[in-house]
Amino acid sequence: MVHSRESEQFNTLKCTKFATISSNGFYVVKSICKDITVPPHDSRSELAILKKLSQGNEHTVKLLGYECEEEYLKLFLPLYDMDLDEYMRSCYRPPKKRSKRFNPYLSFTGAQDLEDQPQVCENQFDVNKHAHDFFLQLSSALQFIHSQGIIHRDVKPQNVLLNRTEEPRLVLTDFGISYDTLDPIQLQREDPNAKITDVSTSIYKAPELLFGVKNYKFAVDIWALLILISQWFQHEANLSFSILPAMVDDGSGQLEDGETGSDIRLIFSIFSNLGIPAITQWTEVEKYGSSEAFQGMFGSNGDGNYLLNKHRDDQLQTIHKLMPRLNEIQDNSTKSLIENCILGMITFDSCRRWSSKQIVHELTKPSL
Repeated sequence: MVHSRESEQFNTLKCTKFATISSNGFYVVKSICKDITVPPHDSRSELAILKKLSQGNEHTVKLLGYECEEEYLKLFLPLYDMDLDEYMRSCYRPPKKRSKRFNPYLSFTGAQDLEDQPQVCENQFDVNKHAHDFFLQLSSALQFIHSQGIIHRDVKPQNVLLNRTEEPRLVLTDFGISYDTLDPIQLQREDPNAKITDVSTSIYKAPELLFGVKNYKFAVDIWALLILISQWFQHEANLSFSILPAMVDDGSGQLEDGETGSDIRLIFSIFSNLGIPAITQWTEVEKYGSSEAFQGMFGSNGDGNYLLNKHRDDQLQTIHKLMPRLNEIQDNSTKSLIENCILGMITFDSCRRWSSKQIVHELTKPSL
């Protein structure tokens, strides 16, 4: 059990309005102000979930100890080298040759010459070495927490930790807004049929959240994982943007929009890339969500382009367009397994979306 000592020197790593994260070089302390409880943030539930998960899976963060003071709850957690977003960004490299031609459309950024302009970098994330392995590790983490009744509700690269080694082990962290479907106190505080929909971050929000479905379940984590893995398969990125490119876009961090993306822009991006289903194909929105808003904006009959209504060859063509580096996976068996998982995860109707258990089962099939 770890306890803090007043004489120890801690450096602040990150501050939010809900918590301060600091480290002494050996472990991390997450200090949560108990007086600031803004749902879905809940320090009591976070501690209970960490206790529950601390034994049983190597891909979820371990609680080393905690201290409950009058004003603060302090959680002691392992120190890692970086998060997955930092790792993914480190895989981007400037192109070998840069155009010498000045781009007038970038002049609004304030750049005085070519070298000052935002640079688009090439994604050199090793999809052959890491894509299947990382995918399986994250799916295993979700399978474990889902088996314990927990919806993470904020799966994103910043909430995945790792050490820089030859074969990194990924660890899911930050259960500050997670929901334990088996915790009577949390069920009383947040009705399972009227859960908060202002969860998840930016592009990682599941479609059902965007249309006000409050009785959502574990599938919101599966959609977030889908968007995360799509980031490995993009060709290039402007690293000045706060979020790396993915199969969908909400404008986050782009110069004209500031740091905050738009749910409306995300909805249009999802529908533009995957098509619009008929309302009868999306029963949870029809019965439990903002059905009138959906039909008012997009009609009730769909646009005829919904991905799940197409033949498999057309579906694969679409996902390869959205994730172009899929073609760089050299082992056809591995590529096929990943494609199968993506097609299982990409449905809008969360009841049909693959579970973490199904994904792990698919990814662990023996190679042909």
